Amino acid sequence: MNILVINGHPDAKSYVSALFEAYVDNIDQDKHELEVLELGKMSFDPVLRFGYRKRMDLNAEVEKSQALLKWADHFVFFYPIWFETVPSLLKGWFERVLTPGIAYNMNGYRIQKHLKGKTAHLVFTSISPISYQILKGNIELKTIKRTLSFCGIKVKTVDRLGHYVVGKHENETKRRAFINHIRLRAMKL
Repeated sequence: MNILVINGHPDAKSYVSALFEAYVDNIDQDKHELEVLELGKMSFDPVLRFGYRKRMDLNAEVEKSQALLKWADHFVFFYPIWFETVPSLLKGWFERVLTPGIAYNMNGYRIQKHLKGKTAHLVFTSISPISYQILKGNIELKTIKRTLSFCGIKVKTVDRLGHYVVGKHENETKRRAFINHIRLRAMKL
């Protein structure tokens, strides 16, 4: 299987980046082809400068990402939840990369989903407890699922570390257990 693993956290020293590395380091590359994108290390403008009125010029990073979208069978996204959504860097990557002709086309009210048959695994952290996320209707999860579904990608697996507290109140036992859980997910793939 062709697997594209995407780190949507802008900080390479973050806990999310540690999760990303644990996953990538434990994929059996004898069984799977692997590519990675670390959005925080890429040089592309994540802002849609003209909205949808005018297309922005492509750069090498956007073109590479679009080629990998076509190549991959399965995507694994790593990101934190900030203000009930993904970081602006990941949102901007979606807007620049999941474009008409690449990820979908509109034909009147009908959507042609060019990435149909592909699957995704979401791994994210949040400082709010899981009970709060469920009470709020899992808005952060619904948003990314809708974005991917619009292009034909089906989310198969979700791993979330809720009530993730940073700073001096970090729960190291919880952090280590979640990293180990993600490491095992990669090994079983």
